[in-house]
Amino acid sequence: MQNKKRYHIGIDTGGTFTDVIVIDSDGNTTVGKAETTPGRFEIGVLEALTDAAGKLGLTRKELLTDAASLVQGTTVGTNILINRDGVKTGMITTKGFEDTTHIMRAIGRIDGLGPEEARHAAVVKKPIPIVPKALIRGVTERFDSLGNEVVALNRDEVEEATRALVAEGVEAIAICFLWSHVYPQHELEAYEIVKGIAPNVYVDMSHKVAPLIREYGRFNTAAIDCYIGPIMVRWYQHLDNVLRSEGFSKELLTAQVWGGVMPYTDMLPIGTINSGPVGGVIGSRRIATDLLDLANVVTTDVGGTSFDVSIIAEGRHIYAREKPIMRYRVNIPMIDVTSIGAGGGTVAWVDAGGGLKVGPFSAGADPGPACYMKGGTEPTVTDAAVMLGIFDPDFYLGGRKKLSKEAAVNAVKALADKLNMDPIETAAAIFDIQNEHMIDLLRLMVTRTGHDPRDFAVFCFGGGGPTHGPIYGKRLGFKAIYMFPTSSVWSAFGLASADVSRIFDRSTFFRMPVDPQEFNNVCDELEKQAMTEMTRIGFKPEDIVLSREISMKFGRQVNVERIPIPRKCYTSQDLEDICNSFVEFYRSVYGEGAAFVEAGIEAMAFHVIARVPQVRPSLVEFPLGSADSSHALKGTREVHWKGTGFLRTSIYDGEQLHPGNVVAGPAIAELPTTTILVPQDSELKIDEHGFFVLS
Repeated sequence: MQNKKRYHIGIDTGGTFTDVIVIDSDGNTTVGKAETTPGRFEIGVLEALTDAAGKLGLTRKELLTDAASLVQGTTVGTNILINRDGVKTGMITTKGFEDTTHIMRAIGRIDGLGPEEARHAAVVKKPIPIVPKALIRGVTERFDSLGNEVVALNRDEVEEATRALVAEGVEAIAICFLWSHVYPQHELEAYEIVKGIAPNVYVDMSHKVAPLIREYGRFNTAAIDCYIGPIMVRWYQHLDNVLRSEGFSKELLTAQVWGGVMPYTDMLPIGTINSGPVGGVIGSRRIATDLLDLANVVTTDVGGTSFDVSIIAEGRHIYAREKPIMRYRVNIPMIDVTSIGAGGGTVAWVDAGGGLKVGPFSAGADPGPACYMKGGTEPTVTDAAVMLGIFDPDFYLGGRKKLSKEAAVNAVKALADKLNMDPIETAAAIFDIQNEHMIDLLRLMVTRTGHDPRDFAVFCFGGGGPTHGPIYGKRLGFKAIYMFPTSSVWSAFGLASADVSRIFDRSTFFRMPVDPQEFNNVCDELEKQAMTEMTRIGFKPEDIVLSREISMKFGRQVNVERIPIPRKCYTSQDLEDICNSFVEFYRSVYGEGAAFVEAGIEAMAFHVIARVPQVRPSLVEFPLGSADSSHALKGTREVHWKGTGFLRTSIYDGEQLHPGNVVAGPAIAELPTTTILVPQDSELKIDEHGFFVLS
């Protein structure tokens, strides 16, 4: 009897589309897609699942019943912060530090703003703190930086603060004490008091969500986690109930921004913010290292609302240190993904000086680009692409969605009239400016980490990645440009193949060299904490894989860098080797002469990554056939190319292109969920994995 197929499902709810990928036990992939449904996200999820199931010849219920795993990455938390409609949140903190999140830092006035915004005095102001001053209560307590109790916790003041906040109607309370990451006893005591008085209030402790030095980022992290936490928990409980009613019986997993997934019942709500783009980075790393033997990759995700970039160097993710979420510095581990408003729905407009601007705001899913015919009237990059012949209005989403070229022309023409330009000239300018925005961000991201684009491959995904990637990839000289049949759901693919993981951090300062026993003690204690927490969640100790990293810097310098270190009992020689590795890494990033070795090396924080590997369905590998691609030729149409204008261009059915086939530019390969540009003087090759590689 043939074994029944099992399915690994990844879902990415984006700002415009909800993407589903299904990987079966034979390694075959199936894509599902639906428009995101703001306010009722589960509708978009179910519609995308229905689309994928239909392609497999299954009902949605049959697909979910046979699911081996299901991971969901969501924008719910992101949208809460954007719209500022989280729960009413209070804070209990160390007396004298009630204004920490309001004072912020000197950079607070421009923190999180783009270069254009930072130049305008009207927007250069501090963001409104998550917790208003009226809902912050200070209580008497103090530990010093070495973990010594200076002043005992005043329990009566905690009770009084809790009752006052509950009377104000708060649904969540963040407990944020100074130096709690060194010694959390007072936060734990306060937690028991708060829960005893208000058992139904959502409560976070700063040492639990962000056990690292720097109270501003730590307090923000706890505040945001409280602000979105109750809503996120309700959303996942609701989605879990909906999926279970449809036949799903496994544990619902959620994406986390540090590059793994967790059962939603043990998630960090703030860890879901921006976790969708991280899914694409996870998938890219897996493909690059496991399949293509590529150590250096730049990931680029072109969606409906944003352009997201991340770097994989020497096979490792790059983590951001105190990266802002919106405009709030937070202290959780985050894969460094930088985003700008440059997606298919990005709006073109005329500024006060009469110049053409593209972005950063988007038409989103509702009303969407003008050509969607859903009420949108502002011209977008998608409208421009329709006018330039890049998109076939009758084959958008494989023909499931018809676009109106007339509506696109009308929207762009209204803009062109303001600029006194020809409509086609305006559409071409919109497309070019969008590409230049992408090129600028890519150049910044790669060079600021000390790398050369020529040493990297670039992965182009998201619905618009294969449309724009061949342009920015060629301009910056990446050594290879990869696109995929599942490009439009690449983040969902990454989520479906991600391991369960959590990162455990500890701020511990050592000036190197240090006694190896002290160093070993910190690592051993952190690993013990990781094993205790992961087994509490329900994982078997033998299934948990641990690895270590350390954050270090030079004395009198501010740049802290994070490097991997081996798991072992360290000797003095081992610690010397770690310092040498840090110096070598620092020089590779910042250049020769940048390392201030004479000032000494300081260890700032230790990190243990606990991972439970998930079953990874193997991807199919095909024999390479003939280079001839004529069998996939659908016809020709007029397409506008930069520098030459409209050219009669060959149009290929991307689903009919086989491994070994070669397509010479100028050409376009159309797939149901994306459109691949093949510029002049370029060749598109299909490799043994079915990936599209531009050279």
